[in-house]
Amino acid sequence: MRFLHTADWHLGRIFYGQYLTEDQAPVLEHQFFSILKDEKIDGILLAGDVFDRAVPPIEAIELWDSIITRLAMDYKMPLFVVSGNHDGAERLEVGRAMLGQSGIHIWGSPHHALRPFEFESSDGKVAICPMPFSEPRRIGDALGLNSSESKPVDADMTDDTLFSYVDDKDQEEVALNLHNYDQMYQAWSDYLYKQVPKRMRSIAISHAFVMGGEVGGSERTLSVGGSEQVSPHVFKNFHYTALGHLHGPQRMGADHIRYSGSPLKYSFDEHEQKKSFTIIDMDTNGKVDISTIPVEPKRDVVILEGYFEDLLNNKELQAKHKDDYVQARLLDTMPIMDGMAKLRQVYRCCMTIDLVGRVAAPMADMGDSVFKELNERQLFNQFAETVWKEPLTEAEQSYIDSVWDRIIKED
Repeated sequence: MRFLHTADWHLGRIFYGQYLTEDQAPVLEHQFFSILKDEKIDGILLAGDVFDRAVPPIEAIELWDSIITRLAMDYKMPLFVVSGNHDGAERLEVGRAMLGQSGIHIWGSPHHALRPFEFESSDGKVAICPMPFSEPRRIGDALGLNSSESKPVDADMTDDTLFSYVDDKDQEEVALNLHNYDQMYQAWSDYLYKQVPKRMRSIAISHAFVMGGEVGGSERTLSVGGSEQVSPHVFKNFHYTALGHLHGPQRMGADHIRYSGSPLKYSFDEHEQKKSFTIIDMDTNGKVDISTIPVEPKRDVVILEGYFEDLLNNKELQAKHKDDYVQARLLDTMPIMDGMAKLRQVYRCCMTIDLVGRVAAPMADMGDSVFKELNERQLFNQFAETVWKEPLTEAEQSYIDSVWDRIIKED
């Protein structure tokens, strides 16, 4: 059985004021579907953050609609989706019963994710155990841990049935820890796994911040103080766990517990990450072999460091990155006039300038005490000389003096 694991699409993402739909569409409408066909994929695991926010722009919704329609009608390809912390869980679930009949299985609320879905392929069944992003108290509500009355675990309970697998002695302790992500996700994981039939393979799909994960820079914090983290131990029983939330592809304690990462770079902090789609080959015993296919983006996200004139005149660099999203880290210590406008003439998508040189060496060798002794006219003359690299001419000085005189007179 062969699955494609992906996550964190963030449809509708804005990057420095620019919607990324035109960058997301080529990857998802072309490469993604090519992989499904060429690699003979049996099912897709999408581990949350389909959208970038709870109420996404219409272009993002249209892109999502075209993808799931194509999967259901043209490819007949099952898709297993859990919501992430960026998604509006209830909005993502709209039409879930109807979509499920077409192979598009969506879990947003923990109340709808209380039993495994048994997916049958040509080599047997696998239990898909969904764990969408949820706050601990909502998980506790779904599991019945907020109830004062203890109830036994029953694998035949329906999605709407509340339950508790703790006895009366432990009930108070559990209730006191309903804010704890690790404990609630562990309880959820245990309950789902207990329902997996013996000798059936199992896959968990979860959107969570697993302890030890490397943060890329564009992930949104789930809670304050690091309490949102869950242990990799939560997922140890499953043959494979498809994780979402962290944007860099990485294993979490074991090869079978993995983040696929986001398909695109969503911040300059991610400029060194290698984005990919993850392919999982699972044999009849549940053993997995994992491979990746690099994403082929329309534009890269890069940081170019150097002196302004060097970046402006480096033809080889310009040819390589003329259409990429660029952050220019300038080593210059002097002010630069119209730097962004000039850089965008050769790097069309230069998004930001980081003046690292000026931070390291402020205004040449002149200390604060020197500037404090200068009046407004002298400060302006110093600024003009720094920008134009030569003092004001006599005519320019005469004109500037007249301007200063007029300003003072008006004041």
